[in-house]
Amino acid sequence: MLKYKPVNIAIAQLTSVDDFNFNIDQIVKLIVIANSESENTKPEIIFFPENSIYFRINQNEQLPKLSLQSDAVFKLEKISQTTGISLHLTSGFFDEGKMWNASILIKPGESAQIVYKKIHLFDIELSGEKSIKESDVFSAGNEISNFSVDYLNIGSSICYDLRFAELYSCHAAVAVDAIVIPSAFLVKTGRAHWEVLLRARAIESQCYVIAPAQSGIHESIQSTGLKRETYGNSMLIDPWGEIIDQKKQGIGLIFGQIDRHKCLDVRQQIPMKNHRKQFKI
Repeated sequence: MLKYKPVNIAIAQLTSVDDFNFNIDQIVKLIVIANSESENTKPEIIFFPENSIYFRINQNEQLPKLSLQSDAVFKLEKISQTTGISLHLTSGFFDEGKMWNASILIKPGESAQIVYKKIHLFDIELSGEKSIKESDVFSAGNEISNFSVDYLNIGSSICYDLRFAELYSCHAAVAVDAIVIPSAFLVKTGRAHWEVLLRARAIESQCYVIAPAQSGIHESIQSTGLKRETYGNSMLIDPWGEIIDQKKQGIGLIFGQIDRHKCLDVRQQIPMKNHRKQFKI
């Protein structure tokens, strides 16, 4: 059997707002902290939450057309090259004439690329709260995707996708090593569903779950007096469904490793891939 070296990662928790410069400064500070880690713990990649580059707080605001050619992305490409750390970030991006809630990957010395466009858009009406309709702003993606870091195969998803097991069944079918779920969960749904869904996705997919989250009170810079609150609780979960590390609140990083051998061990003990059935509805 091939021997795979564990890959060091970091998961960032942010309190992003509706201002590019504020958010980029916050992101860069965390990259600098990660870069100062010892050789044994310095991450090869940092995963940032949903809305990491721009967080729309005024629901009536038209989103700025952030693109892969924007200054904010250029600054991130530059620090990735300087530190040698890959970056995975999720925000609203303008591409192919449409706005998408999308994840980008920046590898040192390479241009940013979009690796996933959110499939399930957050159109909900919680009791006692204002309705949210993400489809008013974003187009829905229609492609399941994964990407590679070192030898790792990582499945993509974003926030509300977490509720749809059929997406993760596709990732499990190709035996991904990890699934990343950048999020900005509401407090009400976070308390009830965040941890249980994350652990379920790890258990059913028999892989790591990387869950960077927005946290705390997000006060608008563009519209005085407006604010939103998110649940936080960024986590790294192993293929057995155990929480390796968690950051409950505040801005910061958690560090960990993705070890393919742990995935292989769990799959050998419980060979779900051999037992999966195809059903017709």
